[in-house]
Amino acid sequence: MSDHAHLAAHPRSVQPDPMVDHVPGTAMSSPPPSSRRIPSSWRRPLWAVALLGTLAACAASPSTASEARSTPTKAPTTSAAPATAVTSVAPTSVAPATSAAPTSSTVATAVTTPTTVARPTGPVDAFATVGGARMHVRCIGAGAVTVVLIAGFTEGAENWATIEGPLAQGARVCSPERFGTGTSDPPASRQTFTTQAADLHAALGSIGEPGPYVVVGHSYGGSEAVAFASAFPAEVRGLLLLDASPTTWPAASCAVPDDGSDMAHVFRDICAANANPDSNPERLDVPAAFAEISTITSLGALPTTVVTAAAHSYPGLDATAAANLNQAWDEGQQRWASLSTVGHVVPVADTGHHIQLDQPATVIEQIQQLVGGTTDTTPSTPPSVTG
Repeated sequence: MSDHAHLAAHPRSVQPDPMVDHVPGTAMSSPPPSSRRIPSSWRRPLWAVALLGTLAACAASPSTASEARSTPTKAPTTSAAPATAVTSVAPTSVAPATSAAPTSSTVATAVTTPTTVARPTGPVDAFATVGGARMHVRCIGAGAVTVVLIAGFTEGAENWATIEGPLAQGARVCSPERFGTGTSDPPASRQTFTTQAADLHAALGSIGEPGPYVVVGHSYGGSEAVAFASAFPAEVRGLLLLDASPTTWPAASCAVPDDGSDMAHVFRDICAANANPDSNPERLDVPAAFAEISTITSLGALPTTVVTAAAHSYPGLDATAAANLNQAWDEGQQRWASLSTVGHVVPVADTGHHIQLDQPATVIEQIQQLVGGTTDTTPSTPPSVTG
């Protein structure tokens, strides 16, 4: 079911909406990432409720632990001073140096001197300036690989708190907040997943966080992760898609007939809201964004893991409509896996849409396998794919 439907089926306490209550561009205090408590509820204002519905369907039996998550905080710690404006930098690869040209009396062989890019090790909680706007990025840990955690639609970095610490024991971990989310500035123009991926790459480069990257994308963030891997293949070592909304999901949502149920009305509102990019804080042009990603047909042999909830339900919705949504979702996960010759799907039981909160150990294990190069390279079969 949609995220809004998840809320309807599993009501939780109401929290203030940081997208509404916080003035963009100002810093809010929060505890360090290691002391953050797990979020528990996601009740949003009407525009967010309608738009969050497209993210994905929730599991039929979400874990009890996920129902008792505590209030999230969504900002950099007060002890970390925001970065001053910095300019975007070029990719971190450096051309090898060559020897001087030979004289007429010598025969010289070209000599290359490899340049090693210094790996950052200290904590970072800063604003990177990209295109004149500030993007909040938090990084911890140290290692030969940087794990980049891309959140779902309209969400900041708070939902990664349960996995950042364990991952940082063996890798660098960066949690960015897209323009329009968390404490990052609002976007200056309409966005697609392609523009968001380009902004993310520029932000990481400007604060000195080079690859190689293992890119992790949750929900709509999965499409941004695919765009990043496609645009910067030399810098991406692995890709993990976490309950990532298929490129066909907006169309499938709009195809739900109005059977008079509350769930059908939710999908109707979602479809209408998606048509207007200015109705969401990211200014994401949903139809155009997914259309761009649908043109990406191959990521080569990039190690790719597609983690998704094993079961979904849509309370009150007509059985045929529910079956059509499940088919679109399942085929969409197979299509994600088919982008790589070694892509595979990992179904997860007893979870809702935020698998990193409901089943963090599974998510940590799958990411660590990509970091260490030990992930399963057996492609999913059969790759039943549509769209």
